[in-house]
Amino acid sequence: MKKNILIISIYYPPIQSIASNRIYSFAKYLDKDKYNVYVHTLESENSVSDDKDIVVRRSKNNIFFKPLLFAKRTNKFIHYSKVIYNKFVRYFFEDEYRGWIAESLQDLPTFIKKNDIDIVISTYAPAAPHIVALELKKKFPNLKWIADMRDEMSQGLGLNFKLKEKYVKLENEIFTYANAVTSVSKPLVNEFQSLSNNKGIIFREIRNGYDFALEEIKNDNAAFTITYMGNFYGQRNPVNFLTALHNLLQKDSAKKVFVQLVGVKTHFEIPELLQERVSVIAYVKHSEAIGIMKKSDALLLIHPANGRKGVFTGKLFEYLAALKPIIALVDEEDVAAKLIRDANAGYISDNANIEKIEMILEEAYLEWKAKRKREFNIDIIKKHHRRAQAKRLEYLIDEICDER
Repeated sequence: MKKNILIISIYYPPIQSIASNRIYSFAKYLDKDKYNVYVHTLESENSVSDDKDIVVRRSKNNIFFKPLLFAKRTNKFIHYSKVIYNKFVRYFFEDEYRGWIAESLQDLPTFIKKNDIDIVISTYAPAAPHIVALELKKKFPNLKWIADMRDEMSQGLGLNFKLKEKYVKLENEIFTYANAVTSVSKPLVNEFQSLSNNKGIIFREIRNGYDFALEEIKNDNAAFTITYMGNFYGQRNPVNFLTALHNLLQKDSAKKVFVQLVGVKTHFEIPELLQERVSVIAYVKHSEAIGIMKKSDALLLIHPANGRKGVFTGKLFEYLAALKPIIALVDEEDVAAKLIRDANAGYISDNANIEKIEMILEEAYLEWKAKRKREFNIDIIKKHHRRAQAKRLEYLIDEICDER
């Protein structure tokens, strides 16, 4: 008999985010011969669903001051206005989705009874889906509950005392009532497990991934083309990379190197020597971005070490699947570096080590110039297709339902 699964998430298409992609892939790839999949999410702009096998339900967040979502592309002024407004809402209002929580809890109990829901999967951040799932679990003790943690909660950086206290309390309730907790990397799974005293709860790693076919494309670019996808923010910027590249080209200006920064808003200086070699492209569609990656000669990953372990960054999995060498400026002792080494997928340096960045750029350039073919570990890369990660979720569902 099919199990009935209800996924609860604020983020879901058409909202654009890595969080939306993760939840959509769960709904998309869970075996429809084994499960009936329902999604409960937030009503947003352009809320439509083309999935015949997934019932998507949407509730409104009926409060005056509520977060604004990014369901469609807007100009830079509107985008940043939304960002600033959302920071205001989250600072001054404890539960920015309290209207959605209230409407969901009014509606979902009837839905659960009518559709014989067996399993609820909720995902953080924000906390609202876990709050809803917790109340449903209390009301229906036989429900199996998987709490998905895409990010740290009480141990997150930059929390004020009030929010940290709230998250500690919510975590304790999650560890009391949930049947399983999932997170995106082993260090984060271990962190959550260390916070729990409940020996009956199951903790599992379910990573993010890519969602397109592996296809090795042979390029014939006139210059060694390095591409970075996504925006820069906080400590994540290309300054050290550009400095190292500048140093390299000062030593040998004949090197043919071209850099594409795609999806980037420029708030950094490009050295004069690189002005003609660096192209900044504000925005492209996701499908176009994948094409650009595949036509590149190397892909640039920048995630400075900050003491926090367990961060892959979402773009890494698509970089791997593009089957192009990765120039990774990351914590050399963290999960992203390990995965790149295991997949034989590129070159690694700490982002703060400009001399080493220069060295791996030279190495990558010489490999390109010699037209050497990199032997990727395809088996490891295949394990990071979103279908494969959804299969890990299926194993967990079977485990908590005692159907192993």
